Amino acid sequence: MNSSTDQQTAAGVAGAEVSAESLAKAESYIEAEEGAAHKLRGVLAVLVTVLAVGMSVFHLYTAYAIVPTQTLRPLHVAMVLSLTFMLFPVAARYRHRIMLWDWVAVALSIAVVWYLIQGGDDFTDRATLPNQWDVILGATFIVLLLEATRRTTGWIVPAISIAFLAYAYFGPSLPQPWTHRGFDVGQIVGQLFITLEGIFGAPVDVSSSLIILFCIYGAFLQHSGAGKFFIDFS
Repeated sequence: MNSSTDQQTAAGVAGAEVSAESLAKAESYIEAEEGAAHKLRGVLAVLVTVLAVGMSVFHLYTAYAIVPTQTLRPLHVAMVLSLTFMLFPVAARYRHRIMLWDWVAVALSIAVVWYLIQGGDDFTDRATLPNQWDVILGATFIVLLLEATRRTTGWIVPAISIAFLAYAYFGPSLPQPWTHRGFDVGQIVGQLFITLEGIFGAPVDVSSSLIILFCIYGAFLQHSGAGKFFIDFS
């Protein structure tokens, strides 16, 4: 009798060990695909949750009310950037705590988008001839986007983006048949940052108006248990 009980206990412990090992492998796979995310606790966890819920409420509101495109798209990007810098570390060794440079990146993301929105029509009219602040803040925003992309997806997408930026800038120096007249920093920033055909183009339009709603709906199904019910029912 005791021998049987011991065997059952040992099997249970082995099952728990296998389960823990499988969980560790699953987390390692997720990190490899999506980046090493923070597991925040206390005040920081509450803050991030409040910001995420606020972002969800805002987008639910925009699904009902009319928000100008020049406002919706930059705000959407600023919210995503802020949460990205708060949830994904600059390197794996800085996990589970938000560093000073993360707060600086969040502040810069918000400040640049505020500058963009409050500029109004005067700002958008400068797309072909941006002023010095437009170029500085636009270049800063591009760097922030590249860093956020690196944190979440790795180096491949940022490297491709940097290669295309270099191609646009160094066009006159390239050999045939890749040479072209080239674009200066102001023209590149004006196209990517000021118009609705660069950073705030069609992908962000779809993300801010459709994809985000499906993400909210999916999260609701998952955390309410409705998703498991549908799977079990099927």
